[in-house]
Amino acid sequence: MSHIQYLDELVKEYLLFRGFSFTLRSLDSDLKADKDKGFRVDRLVDQVLTHIQTYDLTGLRELWGHLDRRIFTRLPHTLLPCVRKLETSILRLYIVNIVQTNKPEKLTEFFERMAPELQSQAEWREWFILPYLKGVEENPSFAMYFTRHWQDTLLVSLHNFLAVVFQSIELPTLASYRDESSKIAHLQEENELLRARLAALTTCDQPTLEHLTVPDPPPPPHLMDDFYNIAQEAPASDSQLKSLKTILFGLGGGLPTSPILGRRSVGGTFSASPQPSPSAAQPPATSNHGVSGGSGHPVVRRTASQAPAEERKRTRSSSVAGTSLNRGAGEHVPVKRLVQPNSAASRPSRSPTKIRPHEEGPSSKSDSANDKSSFLLLGQDEYTEHRSVVTHAVFNPSGTLVASADTDGVVKLWSPSPSPKTHSSLMVKSAVTAVEWLPRGERFVLLATKTASLRLFDTRDKKTVWDIGPDTCSVLKDQRIMGVRVSPGETSAIISVAPRVRPQGTATPPAPPALHTLDMKSLKVESSYRLDEGVVNGCIMNHNGGLLVCGCNDGSVRIIDLRCPDVIASWPAHQGEVFTVRLSPQENNIYTIGSDNRFACWSMAQTGARIMDHVLHERAAGPFLVGVGGGGTSGRSVLLRPYGPLFALHQEGDHVLTCSPSGPIFYRIGESSLEQVLTAGGHKSPVVTVDWCSTLQCGLSVSASLDGTVTVSTLMHQ
Repeated sequence: MSHIQYLDELVKEYLLFRGFSFTLRSLDSDLKADKDKGFRVDRLVDQVLTHIQTYDLTGLRELWGHLDRRIFTRLPHTLLPCVRKLETSILRLYIVNIVQTNKPEKLTEFFERMAPELQSQAEWREWFILPYLKGVEENPSFAMYFTRHWQDTLLVSLHNFLAVVFQSIELPTLASYRDESSKIAHLQEENELLRARLAALTTCDQPTLEHLTVPDPPPPPHLMDDFYNIAQEAPASDSQLKSLKTILFGLGGGLPTSPILGRRSVGGTFSASPQPSPSAAQPPATSNHGVSGGSGHPVVRRTASQAPAEERKRTRSSSVAGTSLNRGAGEHVPVKRLVQPNSAASRPSRSPTKIRPHEEGPSSKSDSANDKSSFLLLGQDEYTEHRSVVTHAVFNPSGTLVASADTDGVVKLWSPSPSPKTHSSLMVKSAVTAVEWLPRGERFVLLATKTASLRLFDTRDKKTVWDIGPDTCSVLKDQRIMGVRVSPGETSAIISVAPRVRPQGTATPPAPPALHTLDMKSLKVESSYRLDEGVVNGCIMNHNGGLLVCGCNDGSVRIIDLRCPDVIASWPAHQGEVFTVRLSPQENNIYTIGSDNRFACWSMAQTGARIMDHVLHERAAGPFLVGVGGGGTSGRSVLLRPYGPLFALHQEGDHVLTCSPSGPIFYRIGESSLEQVLTAGGHKSPVVTVDWCSTLQCGLSVSASLDGTVTVSTLMHQ
């Protein structure tokens, strides 16, 4: 990213040339206040150290908050725990500097300001004793943090992490000029090499090609050390070099691998490193005029008039074959950092598109057997704090907390590992119909109820941020909330409502079903949209919040452009209601499940085109009957409508988790059907909702049943 400074100078030169003096002054002012430091990692690390050494806690928090909003929120969920650990370590380095410089008033100030945020975190509990503890540097619990080795390791880890993240983010078109110029230069060199090869082949008078000695294109460069290029960003001092040499090779397992950071951006999309096609290495087809002899060399039968033309024809075909082969070898894309050399290139693709039936052979059978054993059930734990039917059990983005809610209005927030443990709980007015974690963090969760009330709860401070209902919002009067979806920017929320069942004889007719857009800050309804009397049971947004995919009670799937808003596509998907809709990780497919007990896949590009339709096992989508009025089998049974998701996708989009009468069932998504790979079990009554968090090293899934039991299954993906 060192060329960013040069790019800034080019922009200044252009503005000066155009006479945009006011814009130039604004740019200079912004550059002076640039918190990103031009994406120079060494300057960012120095700025962090400056804030620590000057006891500037406010500046340190503002700098890290800026990086969190601008850079870290775009990272995959697998790297969020690493970001949090680095933040914790930097704050501890701030405390260590205070203790070493003997500033007790600064230490007291730190804990007074940070106590509301840190007191709920288990890793900070013993640190609150520091202001009252003597000989901190010799205390076994804190001695490690005062060693030079720990401090150097932290700084090197921070430097390397920021460098890897900066070099992996997608650059704008203007900033990618260096890659484009190097690509053009490489293509020009390859063209010149191929012209020389073609000229040598066409001017050769020999009957065969065995004696030609034409230089081959250079082989692809070898993989370098992960942090080799990072070291070229800025010169390091002698002490830094000494720390790097002693610590660098001990950091091999410090960062988790990410499939997203390990891909190369090509044309705006991420793609894995291309592999040469097996067909490119095949020799060209033998001409009718030549027969291969026993020695493997071509034996040419020709007349004196035919020889030159046939020979030139044969050499041209050989040249074309060699060109395609060398192009496949020359376009090798280097593997980026954070990816093991044999991870992305050696394992088979896990996209939903599988081997076609006419291409299957012995190898495909063995691959299928490996897929069946790709998940191992390591263990199961039960969470039994609910006394009624659980409607939702949803992981937060990092999988550290689960929000579960039931028909009595009890909401539990609990940690699923290493064993289920309640974090906090609250009560709402009626049955919970929607649970939605805000996408940008792990702090806030949005709850909706059957009586049309909405509550935003702060899991860190354990308090309600705001609460609205029919009394404060007129569009929610006499309505029940069917589902809620928060936009990626957390600026608004889409609320699906349907009229409540009203007693006969009521004069005022209820408001029809609708979708409302609620501003998350002002708590005012910005817009409303009706779907021709259709009720939206479940919905999902795309990555930028521009499109909303809805599953409706009339069995149709609708795609709404939220910028208009208007329905841009609609098609019948199921016989009966559509309960749950999901987008594939690439957002090119839509997955649905309906009351007809069918799981279907639809094309996002060719709307309405069915890719796959599979009949699931019995009662995967209901009906769910709950006994009331007497308990057990002697009481009256009522039909329970599912509100939570009935299936969950793996983060790579190649497996799906579904409900069943006895526990969650895992399927592999094939080209035209599903293949069952694992039955987890663990329930005595039918499962009504599931969720899957595969961002951790050992994936976790939760499944909730009619008897109020929530089961956590720990999985390993081989």
